[in-house]
Amino acid sequence: MKRLFVAVPVSEEIAKEIKPVLSALAKTGTDLKLVSLFNLHFTLKFLGEVDEKKIPEIEKKLRKVADKTTSFDLSVKGVGVFPSLERISVIWVGTEDSELVSLMKIIGKELDPIRKNDHQEEVAHLTIARVKTSKGKEKLQQFVKRFEKKEFGKMAVDKLILYESELTGEGPVYKVVKEFKLK
Repeated sequence: MKRLFVAVPVSEEIAKEIKPVLSALAKTGTDLKLVSLFNLHFTLKFLGEVDEKKIPEIEKKLRKVADKTTSFDLSVKGVGVFPSLERISVIWVGTEDSELVSLMKIIGKELDPIRKNDHQEEVAHLTIARVKTSKGKEKLQQFVKRFEKKEFGKMAVDKLILYESELTGEGPVYKVVKEFKLK
């Protein structure tokens, strides 16, 4: 069994723009776990624990999607939270571009036979932190309001990556299983 997900990695330029925001978040003194700059990505589909025998089928479906999808530019903009400002568990950076949401839906439809997600995310986002407790909730709310309209720049979405996620004591370690170039 392998823990798998499909994602678009964040460009170096966007990661550099996010870095000071992560530093500001760390300085809030709240109880959270920041995502490493090297692990920043837009998740398109979380597959969870998958039998290794299904990987060729997943790769075939992702190849089919990639072959039909033209690369596009993505504006990375805004900081938000899940599930709400009153009960923050995840802090994310988002996009208002519809192409990424469309790609998420297409991949979701293709891979639902492998794993149907109970709650299909309709918000294209990249997680920058996971909140452990409500300690300092007001500081986090102020942080989100300060950065909710921040523009991080544009990046090219020109590939999909099937990742394996290995959970360790220091956090997840991502390994590329297969990369799929878009048209």
